[in-house]
Order: sequence, then C-alpha cells, then structure tokens
Amino acid sequence: MKLKAGSFRDQDSFHKESGQETIYRGPDGSHLLRIEDFKVTNGPDLHIFLSPHPNPTNLDELYTFGAVDLGKLKGNIGNQNYPIPEDVDVSIQMTAVIYCVPFHVFFSIASLDDVG
Repeated sequence: MKLKAGSFRDQDSFHKESGQETIYRGPDGSHLLRIEDFKVTNGPDLHIFLSPHPNPTNLDELYTFGAVDLGKLKGNIGNQNYPIPEDVDVSIQMTAVIYCVPFHVFFSIASLDDVG
C-alpha cells in the first residue's frame, strides 16, 4: 500500500537529480522506500536519508529532527529499494535526502506527501 510519494529536485546547478520516491507498507506491516526512474550526479559515499524536517539544508536540520540513514545509495541510476527500520515512524517523515557523507553536501531533496 502506498503511504507517501514525491519527486526529487535538483539541490543546486551542479548536483542534478530526477526520480520519484514512494514509501510502501507491506502486508506484514514492514515499510520500504522505493525510488524509480532515478538518476543523480555521481559522488563519493552518497547515502539516502528520511527526515521529519520539511526542507533540511544543513546537518543541524537533518539530524536535530531525527533523520534516519537508510544506507549507502545502491547506484546513481536506476530503480532501487531501501527497507525502513521497524522503529521508524514513517508518518512523520517529510523528506528523502541524497547526501554525500564525506563532504557534507546535499545532492537532492524530495518532499514526501501523503497519498490518498
């Protein structure tokens, strides 16, 4: 069942991204972030985060609001799935963020809106 969805947007003129993300709840109650039609500027050690902040632009905003690191990006092109840990409250997550860990750079942000 689809719970939330949105589209990635470019963070600046250098870091380009496109694609849609959707949070699903499975029949067993588990949650999954699915990214489709995905393409992002390549970078070192890119991770995907979920954040309750509506538009994080720095580390304080990302972490103060309790962002969750779903792990290293599986690739910079293509469809991808990321399991969401059981203890994460998906109802409060407002954005998905592509973030370069070693250089502390936001590559892209996508607002997550309720579906239905």
